[in-house]
Amino acid sequence: MRRIQSSTGWARERFVENEPLSAEEVLAYEARRPGYRGYFRRTVVRWGLRSDRGACVFLGPDGCSLDTAVRPTACLLYPFEPATHGWTLAVERSGTLELAARSGEPRCLAVEEARSRGGLLRSFGLDVQGLTSLIVRLRAEVEAHPESIEFVKSRAPVSVDGAVDLERPTRSHGPRLR
Repeated sequence: MRRIQSSTGWARERFVENEPLSAEEVLAYEARRPGYRGYFRRTVVRWGLRSDRGACVFLGPDGCSLDTAVRPTACLLYPFEPATHGWTLAVERSGTLELAARSGEPRCLAVEEARSRGGLLRSFGLDVQGLTSLIVRLRAEVEAHPESIEFVKSRAPVSVDGAVDLERPTRSHGPRLR
């Protein structure tokens, strides 16, 4: 986050989205994404980049507008994701572009077109060593996740009588290829 603030001059609120999760959501998230185990040990807040019209605020006509050195590690890893041992894909493979488009789930065009894992790595300018380095960097960032629950509570929606409104807006994820 500091890399992005330094590079863009943007206030954190302009590009960061805080998503408070319930205890059940935390367990489900970490079960589904083992590379993020420990992320929620001090807080139940997931950070993400804000979206604008359904896409990342940094997505421009030529792709990501952030310099590679500034991009969040999770973005540099996509569509790869750390697993308990090694790595996996963050998206499923449908088999054809038509099936991917009809799935209604996030998909990655490069994953659909790749003939092998090595070919997929090369299409992102990575090799196993580079991917491993990014995973190590992400795990260090997960360990350092500094968001305090007090910060989030101070921004939580409150009703007129002072009770916390536990209903959060849900995000809609329509069909898309990434």
